[in-house]
Amino acid sequence: MQKNAIALTGGGARGAYQVGALRAIYEIMGEDENLFQIITGNSAGALNAVYLAAHADNWDIATSQLWDLWKSIRPQDVFDLGALSVGKLGSKWITGTVFGGLKPEGSKANHLLDTAPLRQLIEREVDFKKLNANIQRGKPEGFAVSTTNLYSGVSVVFHQNQHEVTPWSRSDRFSKQTDITSDHIMASSAIPLFFPPVQVEESFFADGCVRQTTPLSPAIHLGADKIIAIGIRSEKNSEVVRQKSFMHNPDPTIGQIAGILMNAVFLDALESDVERLSRINQTLYHLDPSKRDQYFQNLKSIPILLLRPSQDLGLMTAQLSKELPTMLRYLLKGIGVTGNEGLDLLSYLAFDKSYSIPLMELGFDDTKARSEEIKRFLAL
Repeated sequence: MQKNAIALTGGGARGAYQVGALRAIYEIMGEDENLFQIITGNSAGALNAVYLAAHADNWDIATSQLWDLWKSIRPQDVFDLGALSVGKLGSKWITGTVFGGLKPEGSKANHLLDTAPLRQLIEREVDFKKLNANIQRGKPEGFAVSTTNLYSGVSVVFHQNQHEVTPWSRSDRFSKQTDITSDHIMASSAIPLFFPPVQVEESFFADGCVRQTTPLSPAIHLGADKIIAIGIRSEKNSEVVRQKSFMHNPDPTIGQIAGILMNAVFLDALESDVERLSRINQTLYHLDPSKRDQYFQNLKSIPILLLRPSQDLGLMTAQLSKELPTMLRYLLKGIGVTGNEGLDLLSYLAFDKSYSIPLMELGFDDTKARSEEIKRFLAL
């Protein structure tokens, strides 16, 4: 039986775009049963992925309820914006940077926002017992989330499968088969410096996108025959990028710099990996069958379809700041997220319906526009 895989990459609040695309895939295919035997996720993609895997018995219900969840999401559902929490963290950073050098252990400040509400949201919305039961009966057969270990500096892929899977290890990543819990999802979505590191077993982990240079790798190792990947980066016009690179700009704020760094972490790896897999597929296609069987018997062609936004998701936050809670606007303004500065950074933290709804609608419309292509791709 053909194993279809869905790979959901990271990107904080930009993950709402994936939800619209997933709902459109359901409407295009008209199948209530989960179309994907393998589900993988990074960062915010891990949040969407675990929800789908835990509700895999009905694709209609899974995608519609995930849409409803993102439609009503608020920043307070993801991080604690109470004055006491923000004050404690602010005090910790101030005392750590100013007086941390006087302490033997140095500063212990390692995050700006408390994500206790996000854990509560995950544990409320995801039935991990049902997730385990679904995987045991093969719906889906395999599920994986990627994390970054903050001490070894490598990508660790935690996965759960119906059957044993051969472990894999490379210089920058390795796998571990285990029962997935909320700890793994929190770790995969812990944006460095903004969200706190998450302890899994004896070590500490952060966002899976930081060191996951091959986001398609987990799906391939779990046995995918075809992969649909949903990205969160629009195609760039090279001439526009060139002009912007040499036009007059003000001194960049911390928010502007952080946004560029976040883009490097979240946006670059998927496109490179899709290009790499496409080249491998083309090479295998052109090889003489006898040579392929002789020298490349461990390789197979894995068709890949990349779905991505038709618009820049960062620019879509330009009118958003006034919709956000006062405390979050205050914190973001403090690092220079104001006007047209730092919009990319804002797009990762804007867990608000005023942003998530337009993104879901865009994801839905973009994917619907490719209906015939998706039908041909997923055809058995």
